Amino acid sequence: MQIWAFILVAYFAGVFLVRKDFADLILTHEGAIWAVIAGATVIIGALANVLHTYLTRLSEKRHHYGYGLVALACIGSLEFINSNISTSESIPHSASLASTAVEVDINRAWDGHFRAIAKINSVDVGMMVDTGASLVLLRQDDAVRAGLPVADLDYSVPLTTANGKSMIADVQIDELRVGDIILRDVRAGVAQDGALHSSLLGMSFLENISETVIQKDRMTLRYLTQ
Repeated sequence: MQIWAFILVAYFAGVFLVRKDFADLILTHEGAIWAVIAGATVIIGALANVLHTYLTRLSEKRHHYGYGLVALACIGSLEFINSNISTSESIPHSASLASTAVEVDINRAWDGHFRAIAKINSVDVGMMVDTGASLVLLRQDDAVRAGLPVADLDYSVPLTTANGKSMIADVQIDELRVGDIILRDVRAGVAQDGALHSSLLGMSFLENISETVIQKDRMTLRYLTQ
């Protein structure tokens, strides 16, 4: 067997038996095998072209060693491609490890709605989950208990909820907490006195949740934290 052929056969046999990452790269990563083949072909062609004149002048023994060098160059290129593809594949996995999922379960209430006890600026406020409300919407008495400046509010912002259209005042909540999910600087609205039966946990909170799952009488909120 030619020495260069022996080197290549021994190399591929070794990496498939010993290195699981290389075997996985060739067998499982879509397109990787073609990248390896293309890279090896280009390198072999280039080296063969450059060394052709020189190799033909060498003795038969040196001729074989020259092709052995080409084989080693091919092995180096394969290792380079393998290391780069393996590194690029591992980046999303590493990034996902940096995030932690926080889950909060909300049970369906007797009236069929999902209700939660939220903390607004460290004050407990009973709220109904309402995906039809574009904002977190507070009853006026809840806003007073949460320390919002109700007396200075301007009720000039139109809003449509499941209860219909109303005029609200635009406010900013410093901290809104539901279970272990904490959001800061949440845009919200305050309804006029007597306009709401319950404060609403609307989309300005829910749109920041990574996933919302409803199974029978339970709603699960999943929130990714960095």
